[in-house]
Amino acid sequence: MDTPIADIVGSRSDALVGTLLDSVRIASVSLTGEGIAEQVAFLGKRLEGWGFAVEVHATSSHPIVYAEAGPKDAKFTWLLYGHYDVYPADEKQEGWKTRPFEPVVEGDRIWGRGTGDNKGQHLAMLSAIALWRELHGELPIRVKVILEGDEETGSVPLPKFVEANRARLAADLCCYSDGPMYPNDQPALLMGVRGILGLEFVSQGAKRNLHSGNFGGVAPNPTLDLIHLLAEMVDRDGRLQVPGAGDADVAVDAADLAAVRALQVDHAGFRESVGAEPTTGADDALFHERLMLRPAFNVSGFAAGYTGAGQKSIIYKEASAKADLRLVGTQEPLEVLEAIQRFARERGYHGIEIRAIKTTPPSRTPLDHPLVPLVKDAVAKGFGRAPVVVPALGGTTPDYVFTRLLGLPSIVVPLAPYDENNHAPNESTKVSLYLAGVRTGLHLIEAFARQ
Repeated sequence: MDTPIADIVGSRSDALVGTLLDSVRIASVSLTGEGIAEQVAFLGKRLEGWGFAVEVHATSSHPIVYAEAGPKDAKFTWLLYGHYDVYPADEKQEGWKTRPFEPVVEGDRIWGRGTGDNKGQHLAMLSAIALWRELHGELPIRVKVILEGDEETGSVPLPKFVEANRARLAADLCCYSDGPMYPNDQPALLMGVRGILGLEFVSQGAKRNLHSGNFGGVAPNPTLDLIHLLAEMVDRDGRLQVPGAGDADVAVDAADLAAVRALQVDHAGFRESVGAEPTTGADDALFHERLMLRPAFNVSGFAAGYTGAGQKSIIYKEASAKADLRLVGTQEPLEVLEAIQRFARERGYHGIEIRAIKTTPPSRTPLDHPLVPLVKDAVAKGFGRAPVVVPALGGTTPDYVFTRLLGLPSIVVPLAPYDENNHAPNESTKVSLYLAGVRTGLHLIEAFARQ
């Protein structure tokens, strides 16, 4: 490019940000279906205007938008992924400072649901591709784009779409943006993601509720049973104790350990964001090891008994809980489920049914993959500072469909701030990071074209 990329992006910053604001104004909540059709129409129109050949594929849930651009005989093909659906936003929930689907730009911040997760991230990369075409005409590479509408509810249709289009989705690299950056806007290359197993526990006791004076001590107590099972599964330090699924069953690679030992924790930022100290104390290496390389068990909901005013002396006939287990390494969700079910049976919890409600395997690309230096250099140019290369995102994306089903290397370049607050009130991104993402996308095209 004759004009520096930074100058080009800076001169178009208002229009680039305007595209994101237009997208955020469309709710596109996958859980309810609100705004999905409008968002699909928005993306289709924008992509066609940017020179993509666009297809909308119906699924068992929400449509997948698929698009291609660039020469079919290009020597390098970039597969780009994103999701246009967002997490529900309850405006009555305490804490929203703005209306979630009426985006507000305040200084460097853009407030609104989807700004960080994931509209701001995929639109930055797509805008870079559009800008390249505006400036130069035809792309020097082939670009294939998958935008799904079910990520926030488990990406159930996505693997079926990928399986049905294996040959068509052939590429040299999957590189996309998701998740938060590191503190102080430190860019990163994430070489994988943790998987997830969503669980539901239903504990059954007597056929009806019982008086605790007449039956206490002799009748089954499903609430206590469920509490005991959950407590046995995880020790006080947070380590999963289930044979076949726990910490002891996960082998951690030496290169991964070395990578996390090089990372620091922003303790002040953590305290400000979370309002508590990390459970790993001052051990920065352990903090990142647990966040990327170890399974983590979380009880996300528990329902049992009476919690209103006063007291009801009742042994309730049923208790239930929901949990999510983050998976790492070679852990397979259904094998972990079987291990947990076996653990419960062997300890005599025969009245507790355990079932899966969400499954996504973990995914990894080697830290020393030959395309890492290429992407690292492009990100460094886009952000003006070198990124860190880390084993995995602590959260989950459907990355496995690229690495396991398509056999591709996959590198995630997050563009949202560390405190993006996705899935919570006051989700946000930064204008500066969004524009850095656009610059990074342009540098990626340059780098891929040299391959």
